[in-house]
Amino acid sequence: MNNSPNPRDATLERLAAHAIAQERLLPDPPIPIVAAVSGGADSMALLHFLSSWARGEGCARAIVAAHVNHRLRGSASDEDASFVEAQASAWGATVEIEEAEISAAARGRAAEGAAIEAEARRARYAALGAVAARHGADRIVAAHTADDQAETVLLRLIRGAGLRGLGGMAPLARVHGVRVVRPFLALTRRQVQAYVARHDIPFREDATNAGTAAARNFVRQEILPRIETRLNPAARAALVRAAAAIRETDAYLECRAARAYARIVTDRAEGKIILDAPRLLDYPKPLRTYVFRCAVRELMGNLRDVSAVHLRALHQLAISRRGRGADLPGAMQARREGTRLILSRIRPRKDEPAARRTPSEA
Repeated sequence: MNNSPNPRDATLERLAAHAIAQERLLPDPPIPIVAAVSGGADSMALLHFLSSWARGEGCARAIVAAHVNHRLRGSASDEDASFVEAQASAWGATVEIEEAEISAAARGRAAEGAAIEAEARRARYAALGAVAARHGADRIVAAHTADDQAETVLLRLIRGAGLRGLGGMAPLARVHGVRVVRPFLALTRRQVQAYVARHDIPFREDATNAGTAAARNFVRQEILPRIETRLNPAARAALVRAAAAIRETDAYLECRAARAYARIVTDRAEGKIILDAPRLLDYPKPLRTYVFRCAVRELMGNLRDVSAVHLRALHQLAISRRGRGADLPGAMQARREGTRLILSRIRPRKDEPAARRTPSEA
């Protein structure tokens, strides 16, 4: 049976509800639903939809509108916060206004017109995670759309991302340690705008979105429109389809690598993993990359800061027949000793209890 929505029913309500059901994006009651609400059209549509959806489910479901005030646009930032507070309250949602912890240096760069996307993003997710924790929620609902997905994939392609990055955003993912769900990811911005118009939903315009200092704005305002005009009018949809195919490939390789990893690890100790280098070379290079990721994740708890450069260094050690070494992010080292490829931590993981640390690691 085909459970996909009928194309003629491709409204926000139907597509978002379908995504929630298919991907199991939202927690069961009575856990509150915490939505990231900037005050823009997409996030206001999200808050309105979630409020309606919760009522339609026939259960008492608390909706929390979490707004992060970056204080980067003077009085306009405060006006955004006041707007979200008033409108969300009118829709029956609990409102949480958090101030983003952005360094003075970054604020100074922003005041001079520079983009500080990465720092603002980290601060935003830290604030959103704090709101979720206060309400006993394990996830944040975000209003990312298919258009956002296309922009993300193109940006990552230009920046040289690997397979995982080119898969774009997933409907359910972890961002800066915060679990994020995206029920609008299959929706275009035009579909969201149609919903906003149909329900007469008020929203705020961020004047900085019209500029092109930020990389995403540049791609949105300049690059994608030119690609659509000159090369492919359906370029955004093509990028979204490519991302979905890449995510499927990534999931397959993760599964294959987990089985291979179990056979390649010959020994492990506190802060150390030993791989059988000759056996590792029995596998194709793409799969070896994912095996390395398994080892790094086991040692460090995450893959943060591990880039293609570091993975290439591990490949070189795997094919080397002489003793060589490489320094990796997170105080980690790799070295080749005979047939063994040894990955080790110089310092303990931050989430590792002090009692477990050996004297050499303290």
